[in-house]
Formats: sequence, structure tokens, C-alpha cells
Amino acid sequence: MARRTAMARWAATTMLAALMGAAAPVSGAAPAAAPPAPATASAKPNILFVLVDDMGFGDLSVMGNQKVQTPNLDRLAREGVLMTQFYDAAPICSASRAGLLTGRFPAEVGFINYVSDRAYNRSIGQADWLDPKLPNIARLLKGAGYDTAHIGKWHLGGGRDIADAPWPTAYGFDHSFTTFEGLGPRVLVSDEERFLAEQSDELGEGPRFWELKTNLTGLYANMTVGFVAQHSERPWFVNLWLNDMHDPWAPDDESLSDVMGKGTSSDDDRMLASLVKMDKTLGRLFDRLDQMGEMDNTLVIVTSDNGPSSSQRYYKDGHVAPGSTENLRGRKWSLYEGGIRQPLILYWRGHSKAGYRDEQTVGQGVDLLPTLASIVGARIPAGADGIDLSPVIEGRAIAGRPDLYWAYGKEGAAKETPQPALERDQAPPFAIREGNWKLLADAGGASPQLFNLARDPGEANDVAASEPAVRDRLLAKLKAWMAALRR
Repeated sequence: MARRTAMARWAATTMLAALMGAAAPVSGAAPAAAPPAPATASAKPNILFVLVDDMGFGDLSVMGNQKVQTPNLDRLAREGVLMTQFYDAAPICSASRAGLLTGRFPAEVGFINYVSDRAYNRSIGQADWLDPKLPNIARLLKGAGYDTAHIGKWHLGGGRDIADAPWPTAYGFDHSFTTFEGLGPRVLVSDEERFLAEQSDELGEGPRFWELKTNLTGLYANMTVGFVAQHSERPWFVNLWLNDMHDPWAPDDESLSDVMGKGTSSDDDRMLASLVKMDKTLGRLFDRLDQMGEMDNTLVIVTSDNGPSSSQRYYKDGHVAPGSTENLRGRKWSLYEGGIRQPLILYWRGHSKAGYRDEQTVGQGVDLLPTLASIVGARIPAGADGIDLSPVIEGRAIAGRPDLYWAYGKEGAAKETPQPALERDQAPPFAIREGNWKLLADAGGASPQLFNLARDPGEANDVAASEPAVRDRLLAKLKAWMAALRR
């Protein structure tokens, strides 16, 4: 048995080296727009984008978690910039990721939920995959002279019964390695939600092997180091998308032993152990990149794709679901603050203002593309909805911005999107934020709810009736945007 295990690990390591050592062809790439004032290659920062799956607004200890500590991510936040009014583009993984990559509100590009099987996608109005012809961050950076890699979860097409989705390399990534929710070279999770991995295995479409979920982030970190080592002569971009915090949690025995009893339930202990292990693994990755001299000019971006789990199965024996929203209303699947509001860490040694905690600037996932375009001297693609947040890196808050829009669902669809277990967390599927005002509404603009987030961040007091002028103004804007989605 020991010999078979060793041979399996040797085979996996050999395959990983081969996967990361040879560039995959990029298909479907549109010609990159010429940058207005290109910086020299040495001046452009490397970019490491760490996206955590299902992490709550208050899960990091720098954001208030007192059950466990996350010293490595806390250190990035304290030595860099921490934004506390950053929003996901959607309260669910696939749509949120589409917004991050494209700089567009996800519903505008066919993403209003997670990508599932073809029948479910059709019933809910969700595209089977992200259109590879859309401008996106990877292609933008590739055009600016970057070597690019996607490592980790994808969930933008490929999996379940969808075998003809584009591989991540069709979007401007030179290399890709993913899990069961994507095609191409990938690892299949052998212990948790194995049925999804088995479906992926049956699709073919790329080399693959099996591994325990608890080992994935370590695997991805090693692959990141390998990619950086092979591409250190040019600026590099790595999409490092993790899924430790997505239930079911799979910590190792050591991590679980370290936190046992610190949670409010056994499920909470497992979530906390997964959080602590992820932080330790990222800390080792940051240290290794530092030893290689790469952290001297690397912009590290860290956030989460949506709020923490809200599944019914965790509400038992008086317990709440694991994951902290720091008293914000809503969780994953909800457009209330707890489902979409996240911390955003921006660390760039020698450039980011150390210790700057920005509680004023309102950002959203769609801002990542224009921000990176500005930093590397690339032209922002036409149609982008986001704004440039790069002044925040230098410690300058942004006082105003264009309105933000969300759509979690599609008007007229046969099925509705899933909702959190607790009724108080179940939000209408459409929303707009204008300044400190946030309005939510049902299909057709029905049953609007209005909140002043400066006075009421917990969204406890609906003032739609007492602020009719504000309500009607925002509702008109939201309905106009919703009507545009139907065209």
C-alpha cells in the first residue's frame, strides 16, 4: 500500500511538472488593445490574485474573528491596504467570478447564478459557460506582456454534463489547472462531493488525477511556485482560486486538533480548521515567493467570491451556520450585505500604504479589471462597468463612484435561484447601490426595500415608505437596468 501511494504521488508530481512546464495554446483570443502608455516590463508588478470561496466578511481575525487567528492574511492587510466596503458582483460563485474577470455586471454577460447541468441552467436563465470572446483580465494582461496562469477552482463552464465548454486557456491563460468545475488539466476530489468529480472524470477533456480535498491548496501553492520559477524573466499573473472554505470542509487532523472546541459546533470547528490551514499554506507560499525575490514587486490581491454558507443542514440544535458576517444581514445566496460584502486586501511592497484601512471607498468585483489595466498601462475595454481603484493602494480614498447593480436571478425564468435557510436572510433578487443608499426589489421592481447603509449597515430598517423620493429615483434606475437585461 505504501509503495502504491508513493508511486501515485510521484506520478501526480510528474504530471504537474509537465502541465506547468509547457504552455497551452490560447484559443479564441481577441487582439489586445494597444496600451496608451506601456510601462517597461521591469516596472510592471507581478500579480497574484487569491480568491477564497465562501469566506464571510468577518472570518479573518483582522476583520473581527476572535475564535481563531489568521496571521498571514492579517499581515498582508496590516502591511498593505484593507478595504472594508468591497462587494462581490453576485452572491454566488460563478456569477461573482464572471464579474471579477470581465469587469462587467455578471447579468449583462449571461451569469445570474452558478453553472450547473444544462437542464438546470436553461430553467434558471444561466449560461452554460462564460463567453471566451469577452474582454477579461487574463487577456488584458497577456496583451500587456504578462505570462498568465489559472490555478484552482474555475466554475465558469465545464463539469456536470457540459463537456464542450472552453478550457481556461481559451480566455488568455497560458496555463491552467483546475478542479471538477472546469475542463483541461485538473485534479478530482476523491473524498468530498465525489459524485461531481466522477461526472467530471467521465467528460474526459484533459489529463486528471485524484486527491483529497485537504491537500488541494498545498498542491496549488506548489504549482504557483513552479510557474513563477519558470516565468520570472517576465511579469506574471496567477489566478489562485481556492475552495477550502466551501463546504463540506475537509481540514487535516492536525488543523482540526488545533481548533477543537473553539467553534460553536463540530461543523464550525471544521470550518475554522480549514480557515487556519488555508492561512498557514498561504503564509508558506508568500514566504517562498519572498525567498525567490518575487514579493519585492508583486501585487497580492485577496478577497472572497461571496458570503459564508447558508445551507439548511447547518442550522441544527440551536446553532447557526459556520462563517461570520460580523452581524451583517444575509449570507451566501443573498443580496443583503452579508451575502456580497467582503474585505479586499491589496498588498504591494513599496507601493501600498502600509496599515491603511479604507472604510470609505465603495468597490465591487467589476473594478478589478480597470484597476489592473491602469496599473499596467493597458486600455480599459469598452463596456466595462467598473472603476479604477488604484488610488486606494496609495492611501487615497475614492469619494464617489457610478451606481452598482446586482441581479441574482432572471425575470421570467422557470425556476428561482436558491435562497438562504433563514427567512431574515432571504433578499429580493435585484439591487442597486447609489452612494449610501441601497434599494432591493423583486421582478418588475415590485416590493422595493430601501436602506441607508451609513446609518444602518445591518439593513434592519426599511425606509422605502418614509423616503419616497429616494425610493422612486433608485427604483427607476434599477428598472431601467433590468429592462436592458431583457433586450
